[in-house]
Amino acid sequence: MSLHVPIGVAVRSSGHEQWFSGDRRLNGTPSQDGLKAEMSATPLRSESMFKRWTDGLPPLRGELVTLREVAASDVYPLSTLFSDRAVTAHMAPPPPTLAKFAGFVEWSLEERKRGHGLCFGIVPDGMTSAVGILQVRALDPESSSAEWGFVLSSHFWSTGVFCDAASVVVDFAFTTVRVDRLEARIALRNRRAHAAVQKLGARLESPIETPSEQGIPRDPELLWILREEEWRNRAHDPRLRACEARPRVQRAVDAVESVLQPIGSAETVEPYPLFLFDRRRRE
Repeated sequence: MSLHVPIGVAVRSSGHEQWFSGDRRLNGTPSQDGLKAEMSATPLRSESMFKRWTDGLPPLRGELVTLREVAASDVYPLSTLFSDRAVTAHMAPPPPTLAKFAGFVEWSLEERKRGHGLCFGIVPDGMTSAVGILQVRALDPESSSAEWGFVLSSHFWSTGVFCDAASVVVDFAFTTVRVDRLEARIALRNRRAHAAVQKLGARLESPIETPSEQGIPRDPELLWILREEEWRNRAHDPRLRACEARPRVQRAVDAVESVLQPIGSAETVEPYPLFLFDRRRRE
């Protein structure tokens, strides 16, 4: 399914930034030990929260999927699966060629190296290629909020894959990256994405309806905010038990593998920066 949340993870989740905690004080004076401990463990506000991963991303494991950094091996599978109009209807235009999809992957790696954001490929059990993407990026280096976005092959809609993958990334964002909140700007007509983030505990903040810089009317969007406390206290859907979801996931894997044919890597690479829920790319 195509979940577009300006994650996105904002899916437009707001930017990943850095965080810092207040001074620990003893009798009105900063505790040097406390300050040293905090400074060594906490990025300064002038640094992005994502600077810790300039050398690479750790794989993250869920009950149904593995999340790992997007790679060149994902170019053909993702370009094939994202040719489905139902998947990309509410997101920024995907790369139109293999060369540009390869450029998107390279751009994602460069964004991570610069500390600007992270891009995970969603790899369901039984596969080695990604069938979806989860992005988290910084918008403002002075903030501890993050923007996230995601998209998933329609073969895996209603299988439990998205909920599992999103939960893993959200936990990583709150627990490890130390994001304060995730913002997602979702097209008003993208009902599936609205329901998905609501199940994660996100709260509807406000509608967004503004013209572009060129005066072109934009599709209305809704801003969803997800905070750690709300996410951890969310109601759990009993239908999402992993043991019951695995047969659905396997059927989806079989369907995807039947349409993917072995192919070599892209012969050329053309730059293609892309955040899934960037409204400017939809004009």
